[in-house]
Amino acid sequence: MRIDITSRTQPVTAALEAQIQKQLSKLERFDVPLINPKLVIDRDGMAVVMEASIGLPNGDLVAKARDLDGYVALSALTQKLQRQLKTYLHKPHAHRAVRSNRAQLLDVESPVAENTAL
Repeated sequence: MRIDITSRTQPVTAALEAQIQKQLSKLERFDVPLINPKLVIDRDGMAVVMEASIGLPNGDLVAKARDLDGYVALSALTQKLQRQLKTYLHKPHAHRAVRSNRAQLLDVESPVAENTAL
């Protein structure tokens, strides 16, 4: 998977890039086409902030994680993306509330309403 990695404050080392590829390649096991994945690395004081945005056929995945250690932030970011991707995949098959029997009974015209119309 090709990932567009942008770092605003520090150079991206080969080790960090390899770890990013390794972590985000875990998303490929869900068999969903990942469109134009982007990762932005920034610093906020001493903390490393990582933001990812990945396009999907019917939406986007967007996640943000921050930690003092960049590798921990990357791991948290990957977990957030995996959770969102699972929700995206299982949402069409989720058990939705069906109309209750009471609601169906209320939709039927009551005999009282018919008598008052005359």
